Amino acid sequence: MNADQRTLPMRRHRLTSFVLAATSSALIAATVQAAPTPDKLVVEAGRIITMDGPDIVDGLIVIDNGRITAIGPRAEVEAPWDAPVIGGPELTAFPGFVEAHSNRGTDRSNENIDVAPFLSLRDSVDPVNFYFEDCLRWGITTINLQHAYNCVVGGRGMIVRPTGMTVGEMAVRPLHGIKISARPKSGKSAATQAQALRRAFSDLRAYLEEQVQAQRDSEDTARREALFQGRERETPEPPGRPMTGDGWTVDGFELVDRRELDEKQAPMLSLVEGRIDAYIEASNPREVLLALDVARDNGLLGRCALIIDADCVRAIDAIAEAGVPVIFNGTQVYNDVDPVTGESEEVFALEVLEEAGVSFALSSQNSTTNSLWFQAALAIGGGLSREQALAAVTTTPAGMLGLGDDVGSQSLGKAGN
Repeated sequence: MNADQRTLPMRRHRLTSFVLAATSSALIAATVQAAPTPDKLVVEAGRIITMDGPDIVDGLIVIDNGRITAIGPRAEVEAPWDAPVIGGPELTAFPGFVEAHSNRGTDRSNENIDVAPFLSLRDSVDPVNFYFEDCLRWGITTINLQHAYNCVVGGRGMIVRPTGMTVGEMAVRPLHGIKISARPKSGKSAATQAQALRRAFSDLRAYLEEQVQAQRDSEDTARREALFQGRERETPEPPGRPMTGDGWTVDGFELVDRRELDEKQAPMLSLVEGRIDAYIEASNPREVLLALDVARDNGLLGRCALIIDADCVRAIDAIAEAGVPVIFNGTQVYNDVDPVTGESEEVFALEVLEEAGVSFALSSQNSTTNSLWFQAALAIGGGLSREQALAAVTTTPAGMLGLGDDVGSQSLGKAGN
């Protein structure tokens, strides 16, 4: 073990203490002395960007036990006498940024097998990975961790905050979402990836139909296998519940005791029944169409988001018609070549999404030079308004993750830790 390794936990603790004292729901551009996080805290700023109404000039934010208990102009907010005060009139307080999708901060971003929804990314998260320190430096306070695109159907993801020395301390949602890739994984062609993706769902349907037939034939193989694995009474699923979903269902599924289902197939069933969010990655228009077809056929449209590159907005009509939100990844401009004249022009992809009425969040290209603040700045330079760009890194991703009541804006009751 070298000196850096020996001192890493201590350095992480000092950094975490600073960021907790200054950020999460209230992110303030300041440098303060590291100190243990108090139960009460007052943040003062010359300007507070709430993302929940007009900006506040010369304001205060009062935080008590991790929640905002008061926010407003200084003259209207009573600060507790025993609360430490950070910030100052020359500073601006932002909501903490929300990373809608990331595959960093783990010991392995993908598994070797194509279909692995029975695995959990929780087992791969490395709390002392420098990625999480970088997130705090750049104001990212909530992160949706999912597998990378080198899969067909990935393992279960999780939502974390970039603080804490254990995975449990970091967890916001220990199980959240499943990554699906329409983008070919290493060694696969586009056709092979498409076939593997469709087969993952057709295999599920065949398996469920077999279970129904086995019950009708009075076979008990599934029950004995469940007992052998010691899981029959561990899951809260009630037996005898009909299958639901917006895509397809299996008749007679109420005959099947869900506690006896193969644990490798159970997450896929939850996905089809709309109980798990899907994050589907595509890198070109053809893959977008594949992703939307798979989502539509299997009832995922209501709980999915597309992860796309700039070139994918060529399929904007299909994206807008499907009504799915987008997590935008990579450069924001692409060259559009006229197929007849051969002339090309630069197209600002975010403007295309905005004009089509597609909800989108920005994601970091990397955790340092191209983090969320940088992507938001690029978006403003490309033509988005300041409000639109800030929404793409705060309120919109918070809403996508189902965390809009806690993070993404600054108002009473929101997280302020």
